Amino acid sequence: MTRIRYRVFAMNFLACLINYGDRVALSVAAPFILAEFDFSPAVWGVILSAFFWTYSPFALIGGLMVDKIGVRRAYTVCMLVWSLTIPITASAWSAGSFIVARLLFGAGEGPQAPISTKLTANWFPRRQTSTMLNLAQSGTTIGPIIATPLIVLMCTTIGWRPTFVVLGSVGLVWCAAWWFIARDRPEDHPKADEAERAFVTADHESADTGAGDEAARPGFWSVLRDVRIAALAIAFFAYSWVLFMFMTWYPQYLVDARGVSETELGGIATIPWFAATAGLIVGGLVADRLIRNTGSLVTPRKWMIVGCLVAVAVCFGPSPFVTSPTFGMVLVCVATFFLLASYQYQALIVALVPARYTGRLAGVIQMCSTLAGILAPIVTGAVVQTTGSYSTAFVLAGVVTLAGALAVLVLVRTPRTAAAPVQVA
Repeated sequence: MTRIRYRVFAMNFLACLINYGDRVALSVAAPFILAEFDFSPAVWGVILSAFFWTYSPFALIGGLMVDKIGVRRAYTVCMLVWSLTIPITASAWSAGSFIVARLLFGAGEGPQAPISTKLTANWFPRRQTSTMLNLAQSGTTIGPIIATPLIVLMCTTIGWRPTFVVLGSVGLVWCAAWWFIARDRPEDHPKADEAERAFVTADHESADTGAGDEAARPGFWSVLRDVRIAALAIAFFAYSWVLFMFMTWYPQYLVDARGVSETELGGIATIPWFAATAGLIVGGLVADRLIRNTGSLVTPRKWMIVGCLVAVAVCFGPSPFVTSPTFGMVLVCVATFFLLASYQYQALIVALVPARYTGRLAGVIQMCSTLAGILAPIVTGAVVQTTGSYSTAFVLAGVVTLAGALAVLVLVRTPRTAAAPVQVA
């Protein structure tokens, strides 16, 4: 049996790595940028948030796009746009110009997550969805591990403006390789043999019950109204609140509240990303092992989301109150481990909805989650400016994650069959 699926997976992993390496660049470069512009915390919070103003709707647009034009073309367009727009940050001269640059960059990155979900659904059996999605998603945590010290190094040597130009060139190289390596599905790839195609698609049929009867197929709006989709959107919003608060404000928090110097930042700020990477990998493996043991595609993922989000609330919220910087870092690392281990949201979409809606439903919950990316940086900046402290912002993040856990606990019910899709109400 050929293994073309792993080549496609490798390109997806690299795309996730580049995605988050580019995304954290502004936060990591913040001490250098703020030294030049001296923006207030509230203004800087708005600049950090601007990325998500376009990222959120373009997540939905990306889901619609990948269902229409396929994975190969959609990923190419997505990567080209964000790689050509991130260098625009280098030309910023005011708060307004920073916001415009971030809006364009957010539009490019927005479609990536639903495209990655559709790719995984197309190229791997449903029983392996959690493992392969989380392994690919680990690129989003390894990206900051690699990018953070490199960005600090480049900012201190060549300056923060040239750094953003260098970042854009990496994605252009990826596009050239992706176009030659990837196809939309195994059956479209000239090098994938029949054994690999059969292995990948053996359990895909259950995603579309009633395939021969159009009247029996649930419509898109019927699927969208299902309360389980709403619960996943709420929980994904909670997950993203902590993730994007951490991503946008944590480097500056270390400088302001923990006394970390700019030269130390490149090493210290990467530590929680190692824990996050471990959480993603372990979470995916555990979820798929539990699925094999229980025969349910839904229940193990549900309880992983609930348990992990509660653990995040318990660790992340109190972390700024700890006087020991080391113990505070330990709490943040534990929180990021469980936060990323909870990443079962898109895998549950694959399990719950008909395959023809995977891209757009993944885009819907991605759009809802990224509303947190709009709010969390602004709210955090406003809280810091008003109170002069980060503590309230951390506590609020803990409360939001508890709300997400409660939504999944109450609203996500196990279907009568393990692989049952959302049914018409």
